[in-house]
Amino acid sequence: MTTWKLSPQYKKSAVEKMFFYKDSKCITIEQGFRWATFSVQSDERPLTDDELKNEDGYELGCIDNDESWEMWDMTDGCWLDIEAGNSETTSTDVEEFEAAWGEDSYEAVEALGWSQTDTEYFYYGPLALTNEDTGEEFLGEPEENISVGGVPQEKTEDQLNAELDELIATMPEVIKEAPELTDWFPVSIDPVHNGSYEILTVESTNWPFPVMAEWNGKWLTTETVTEWRGLAKDPSQ
Repeated sequence: MTTWKLSPQYKKSAVEKMFFYKDSKCITIEQGFRWATFSVQSDERPLTDDELKNEDGYELGCIDNDESWEMWDMTDGCWLDIEAGNSETTSTDVEEFEAAWGEDSYEAVEALGWSQTDTEYFYYGPLALTNEDTGEEFLGEPEENISVGGVPQEKTEDQLNAELDELIATMPEVIKEAPELTDWFPVSIDPVHNGSYEILTVESTNWPFPVMAEWNGKWLTTETVTEWRGLAKDPSQ
């Protein structure tokens, strides 16, 4: 029997939902965790590549082979919501429950007559499935798209250049034929003519799209201009 480990690829994607009942009333506590891992014993791989993409959310109650996922760990709770679970529960019930939970969690709400009867667990976003016996890992999203912090990584300069080349290739020919420009001039040298110029600034970069500013004796921009350039030829000629 193989041990399989399942975790979300992004942080803050694991949710625990607890159900508390008092007579016909219900209150739910939904808590999010930065990281969580569940495991299962199964001879068959429990989730397919498509299922690991997890586009609609995955409940960790059971899987197709009737083996239940067991909690490995849930760490670093990062948010918590308390809500009425049905129409019988009033806003006053929720307020009293919240106050008791904040005071002494389980013991305090049980003293008010509330009993926890069920807990559900959910994963949202792409998942990582690991065969603990072989170390083989299956991902819902390619690893290069995931950063350590759970946020898509910034693209490299080569990737951005490739995307720019692809964009240029799809442009009409008239757009591809860029006009001839002057060399870059330091901001200490003023343009001779009023008009629009491409600029470099302290605050921003001009890649992949140029930053423009108007000159009419002074630069009409809130940014700090360091260099500028303009058309090498009169566009009317």
